[in-house]
Amino acid sequence: MENLKEIDLLIVGAGLHGLAMAKTYRQVHPDGDFLVVDKAKSIGGSWAKERLYPGLKTNNVFGSYEFGDFPMIPERYGANPLGHIPGGVVHTYFCDVAAHYGIDSRLCFETTVQSATLREDTRWLITLETNSESYKGVTTIVAAKLVIATGITSEPYVPVFPGQEDFGAPILHSKQLRSQADNLASCKNIVVLGGNKSAWDVCYSAALSGSHVHMVIRPSGGGPSYLWPRSFSWGPFNLSLAILSATRLFLPFDPTRYGKAGLSTWLRYFLHRTSVGNKICQYFWSRLDSHIKNLNGYSAHPELQKLEPWTTPFWMGNSLSIHNYDTNWFDFIREGKISIHIADLTFLSKGRVHLSTKKVVDTDALVCCTGWKTDSNIQFGPPPLTAGGSFRTIAMGTDLESMSAARKIINNVHYLSTLPRRTANAPVIQDRNSHYPISSSQLYRMVVPSQRAFLEQKNIAFIGLHSSIHAVLVAQAQALWITAFFQDKVKHLSPWNIDFEAVNYNTILDGVYEKLRRPKESGGAAGKYPDLVFDSLPYVDTLLTDLGLPHNRKSNWWKEIFEVYLPRDYRGITEEWKKKELDN
Repeated sequence: MENLKEIDLLIVGAGLHGLAMAKTYRQVHPDGDFLVVDKAKSIGGSWAKERLYPGLKTNNVFGSYEFGDFPMIPERYGANPLGHIPGGVVHTYFCDVAAHYGIDSRLCFETTVQSATLREDTRWLITLETNSESYKGVTTIVAAKLVIATGITSEPYVPVFPGQEDFGAPILHSKQLRSQADNLASCKNIVVLGGNKSAWDVCYSAALSGSHVHMVIRPSGGGPSYLWPRSFSWGPFNLSLAILSATRLFLPFDPTRYGKAGLSTWLRYFLHRTSVGNKICQYFWSRLDSHIKNLNGYSAHPELQKLEPWTTPFWMGNSLSIHNYDTNWFDFIREGKISIHIADLTFLSKGRVHLSTKKVVDTDALVCCTGWKTDSNIQFGPPPLTAGGSFRTIAMGTDLESMSAARKIINNVHYLSTLPRRTANAPVIQDRNSHYPISSSQLYRMVVPSQRAFLEQKNIAFIGLHSSIHAVLVAQAQALWITAFFQDKVKHLSPWNIDFEAVNYNTILDGVYEKLRRPKESGGAAGKYPDLVFDSLPYVDTLLTDLGLPHNRKSNWWKEIFEVYLPRDYRGITEEWKKKELDN
């Protein structure tokens, strides 16, 4: 039999989550043999060098998008410490992380996983295909553990349009903006399909270069992104969305499934399950909504009115954008450089886009900001892994009785038994109360399949299969949780401790919650993947509690309530967990 290379761990994806996993695993297993593969040409995932289009910045400011024990020092990267982080800085920082933790020698780019077959000894037989200038070929390895870290922004989704074969102009996905930046800069008219963060970025960049931009937002979706000011005052507070959603004072206003401990649990119950609390909760969200919309001045211009979010920030999920632009985005609307169309794209003809409003737009390029495919391209085997298509398709059962019971529990929470409130210009949506099926991408604790075999074998996990504005907070906690899980150090998942029914039911409960909490009509993921905003910090609390670590990381109760949580609050958490395990 052929001698195959054997490793302890294969990590698929070299973006934020893959690096978090590699960094944590290396800290716990300094001599561990692991490999990180990525189909991109460089490190970073969404921040890979070849994906950095002009003007790209994070929604994060310095201090909020860095690993807790490896700070991103603005001066080191020649950046303004007060602004949002440029994409190029993120890429360079990730390169520095890989070098500092000795990950760079374990990276293999322009490589995809063709198949992963579970062997009888519970290890994975994995086929890798590399297509680089230095090597083209197929390699087979054996890995004891497998972590999928490809996230949800890896495979672009591009619709097929009637008439596109005769269109005669480029049809691009937002992922191609870097490679096509020069071509787009020469276009006089550009149509941008979508109302999400990348759509706002494309519109800004194109208008700045002198193009006239038509932003087309379909009426059946969640509408335009909820655009938040970089910072704003609200009552006695100086806030941003990041501060608001990672400060414990404000967290009880979100009916999260996670972080059930302490005073916040009582406050959350009061706010969401009592009549007096309901009124307070309604007041909080409606006042916040009015304040942000007034700051943006939607009522001041008829075209701006079309960009007013269709729901309140309670429902928005990560269908949001931060005004991190160098000049005022809305000025392009007032100057007539960006036109807004609430319409479906019905078909294409030569150099023309036809809309459901009967409007015909001449264009030199169509840019599709239409999101991403959420299923993995990896072919898993043997049966029954292949029975339902991809691995995640069968990761969780379709227990409709449990889904119905879960829904009844969740519908006791204020708001979630109703449809999202919509503005007057938003289209009518269908009642979702009769739809039980949820996406199979729901995993226990968002990271591991709830099937008994995989809970026992502890040989596969997913990291980053969610959306969160607090990505690093979540990534750090998930990476440590997975590392502990692989070592059988998550106490309630130890072989003598597992309550398989409880794990499966909680997985279903979380899936139903996500479907109701972030419906597609408000721009949410509708259960396709977890959509975290105000529940990011409580979710991290839950993972740390599973690991036996304190989730309150501040030095005193005042800071715990009123001070925003940042990655540095979790500095040294891996070493803290290692010491705890040694002491035990």
